[in-house]
Amino acid sequence: MTTTCPLCQRDCPDSIMEKHHLQTRRKDKADTELICRECHKTIHGLWANTELRDDRLGLDTVEGLLEQDQFTKAVKFIAKLTPGKRMKMKESKRKKRKKGRR
Repeated sequence: MTTTCPLCQRDCPDSIMEKHHLQTRRKDKADTELICRECHKTIHGLWANTELRDDRLGLDTVEGLLEQDQFTKAVKFIAKLTPGKRMKMKESKRKKRKKGRR
């Protein structure tokens, strides 16, 4: 059985679909979206959970994520991949810098 990922619009096997907490589990455990593994990995590679939790950034909806240039570029690449194909995701330089400040 397949499900369409709301971000990359690919028809993906249910085995690679994952729940993404739009508000992060700390804020609202029930607010989830079923997205493909590659999109989920990309979201968490680009933003730290503290950024995803920040309401001012607008990352708490599918539409808000798709408005981010860096994520839109990644989704265009993901859309060309065969569903289920593993990809490597490097952590963004911005996210690494934020980790170093702690």
